[in-house]
Amino acid sequence: RLKDGYAVKARLNHTEREELGLIEQAYDNPHEALTRIKRHMLTQRAFKEVGIEFNDLYACLVPCYSMEPLEKITDAYLDQYLWYEGEQRHLFPNWVKPADSEPPPLLVYKWCHGVNNLTDIWDTSSGECVVMMESRFEKVHEKIDLTLLSRLLRLIVDHNIAE
Repeated sequence: RLKDGYAVKARLNHTEREELGLIEQAYDNPHEALTRIKRHMLTQRAFKEVGIEFNDLYACLVPCYSMEPLEKITDAYLDQYLWYEGEQRHLFPNWVKPADSEPPPLLVYKWCHGVNNLTDIWDTSSGECVVMMESRFEKVHEKIDLTLLSRLLRLIVDHNIAE
């Protein structure tokens, strides 16, 4: 995915050439790239700033982010690694994860099918009931307890990275 942005460009500036070189080096030597990324994540506690500019299309604003090439590669690696670990450990059932490619009726069908397949979901002999709750999680990163976040991350990533 990182290389796709450079496929159509005929001329690259210095920063783009540097980024493309790092990406190609990561493709050629994946073990070395992973070692560098892990070392980068373990040793660097303060991450670089991300610049943002908005392109005004009159109907909407489109954000354009600018960040250092090594940060982009590290972010892409971390994104894929967390997705992989989440899939391997079955952290989220399929009916919890909506995708942009799925039309809403299919998502609703999968959700209903997932609920109906739960064991004794409709059993109310002891006075229990089934409740569906909808919630918006806004600014969770500002409100979350750091101890809880650390414990959650330890389930997925290396303990050194979770700290």
